[in-house]
Amino acid sequence: MASIGNAVGRARMARNLTQTELARRAGISRQALGAIESGVYHPGVAIAIRLARELGESVEELFGESGDEPSIVVGAGWFQNEPARRIGPQSRVALARVRGKVVAVPQPAAHLTLAPAAGVLQRAKRSGADIATFQSFNEIDSTILMAGCDPAVAILTDWLARRRSPVHAVALPCSSRAALQALVNEHAHVAGVHLRDQKSGEYNLAPIRRALGRRRSLVVNFARWELGLAAAPGNPLAIRSFADLGRPGLRIVNREDGSGARLALDEALGMLGIQRDRVKGYDLEVGGHLEVAAAIAAGMADAGVTIRLGADAYGLHFIPHQDERYDLVIIEQEAESAPIKAMLDALNSRRFAREISQLCAYDTSQMGQVVSI
Repeated sequence: MASIGNAVGRARMARNLTQTELARRAGISRQALGAIESGVYHPGVAIAIRLARELGESVEELFGESGDEPSIVVGAGWFQNEPARRIGPQSRVALARVRGKVVAVPQPAAHLTLAPAAGVLQRAKRSGADIATFQSFNEIDSTILMAGCDPAVAILTDWLARRRSPVHAVALPCSSRAALQALVNEHAHVAGVHLRDQKSGEYNLAPIRRALGRRRSLVVNFARWELGLAAAPGNPLAIRSFADLGRPGLRIVNREDGSGARLALDEALGMLGIQRDRVKGYDLEVGGHLEVAAAIAAGMADAGVTIRLGADAYGLHFIPHQDERYDLVIIEQEAESAPIKAMLDALNSRRFAREISQLCAYDTSQMGQVVSI
């Protein structure tokens, strides 16, 4: 705790701020700030975010864990039930101890599974529904609904479970625009967004303001990732850029309107002067980055816009197009709720950031940093 207070104090003095001035800017008492700097008091999420904003630091830098251990290398028995050519360095594995020995089992990067459920629909009504559930209200209250298109929600769910957190993250797969609408309609706690404003080139803030209106929100960075074109392994059609999508006979798979991938495609086609009706498969829509990659891997299309994670998960060729910022939007009044605090705690863990970076090839150097408040 003292190291956290030292970080706050050092950042304050580096900016030539007195305790009184910083406390006033952050909307807390000077005594509270003194307690934070002395290590006696650990602030809540909202206060931590305000202090980080005033000091020009990320929440992670001020309040993150300092004793995170790096990943370690362990020797393990190797169970391989697939051809060796399909398993290589950086392949994902599950680890367990069997009869005293650690065993590693190859795991697919993405695959179809039977999803767990909280209940079953009994009757749908005009403005609600009756659900039969075995969950308690405590379990329902500990669930965080995250709307967006990032497949890494599965890793967050695993992270929380491994730390025996009562909070469980549930993904609501949808486009960035639909995620913002779910937040406005009070159907989700968090909206994940990667929408580039064509006029300014800035990511997310303008679309968020348009969608939320006067609602106060927190915008927190999750990661940066590469968006580009995925093609069949080995790139047999020699696809090099969006300009190739106008070739006769080349088929694409598309994302739905309102997604960041669709926006990037439309912007690129517009700049190249390629009419949409010239692109075969433009109307073939799927609902996520992994779905785009799966369609290409299955031979349904020759190319599609997705993130590098999607291409890597299915062993596809990837042509980078642009670096994007993926942010999480939270209605401010929810910031102190247990599910949101658990998520923000994860985002401010260096160990979690390293895990996401390694498993997803994301840039997590700004994970947890407040983009806007």
